[in-house]
Amino acid sequence: MKEKDAHIDYEPQQLVMYVEKEDGSYGPIQTGSYISKNYLDDFWDKMIRLRKSLLEKLKNNEITPIHFYKIIHDFNDVELARRAGLPVYKVKQHQKINSFKKAKVADLLKYAYAFDIPVSNLFQALVIDGNNDDITDENLNPVLLRQTKTKNSLVVITKIELNKK
Repeated sequence: MKEKDAHIDYEPQQLVMYVEKEDGSYGPIQTGSYISKNYLDDFWDKMIRLRKSLLEKLKNNEITPIHFYKIIHDFNDVELARRAGLPVYKVKQHQKINSFKKAKVADLLKYAYAFDIPVSNLFQALVIDGNNDDITDENLNPVLLRQTKTKNSLVVITKIELNKK
């Protein structure tokens, strides 16, 4: 690739590329990421829509929390089984509504570990929506939601804090 073709004006994400310089030599240049500049916003928009869609299905009892987090983390059944230390048949079984309700706490702890979430998040959805129409810049006071693990793997402390700008 020629040096003039490699230059992308995108300050938030810079990278180093080895290109053919004007004098015919090869060397490094610092440039922006083409993919980040052109596709990152689209990716995040799609992820937000996916999460909202999955959350609706979760609320309507169409999917289980295991299936929800599996999709969010982009795991397949085999990878989730390996990470959780469970047989694949159990992972498939726990993605069915009636089977999830009968899952053992020990298995749920393994899923929580695999998803890097507190086990309580398999039974609750914490949503902070800052996109309300009645919120303006003057009265916008974003909040931070922090969950801290405790020594008890079944208990998590959830703390809501005002974000001080």
